[in-house]
Amino acid sequence: MKNVIETEGETKEEAIEEALKELRVERDRANIEILEEPNKGLLGLRKSKARVRVTMVNHESMVVEVIEEMLKNFGVEAAIETRYEENYLWVTLSGESLSWMIGHHGQTLDAIQVLVGAIMGCKLKESARVIVDVEGYRERSQKEVRAMAERTVGKVLARGEAISLRPMNALERKLVHLVVADYGGAKSSSIDTEPNRFVII
Repeated sequence: MKNVIETEGETKEEAIEEALKELRVERDRANIEILEEPNKGLLGLRKSKARVRVTMVNHESMVVEVIEEMLKNFGVEAAIETRYEENYLWVTLSGESLSWMIGHHGQTLDAIQVLVGAIMGCKLKESARVIVDVEGYRERSQKEVRAMAERTVGKVLARGEAISLRPMNALERKLVHLVVADYGGAKSSSIDTEPNRFVII
């Protein structure tokens, strides 16, 4: 399977979309280089098309290297699994005695995720959509947050009064907003600053 391709198009965007389609990759998993701008000749006649080179970026191997180095510094061993879900790269760690990496209400895990994201951002020269999970904690937490959001929306619609939720990380807040958006007659917004930022429905 190709991991780099050069394509042409009437516009840069058209050339990029064609390359992404051929590579079967999302935009945030590719490095895009503009080789030639579309050139308009005299009287507005286009002399040449836009040409781009798109390279598939293996974020998985990069993030695994970052996690492995981090675990080495922590002095712990863990199995590492990666997967893509809704344009986010999920990294799940599993092993013995890893609960300390989760911390109270996932605060330690959140800090680890911020660290990994920052390192990946420096390597990629752009923000990295990475979610770090330990022993399925985030998956369980998401189910709980979704259920809580659904219950709260029901209460808000029944009482006609706003309800504030506990402070949450950005991923959990986004999930709450998505849940609320499915209900007519209710809306949500994020209040305050990190780490005390919360959602009011």
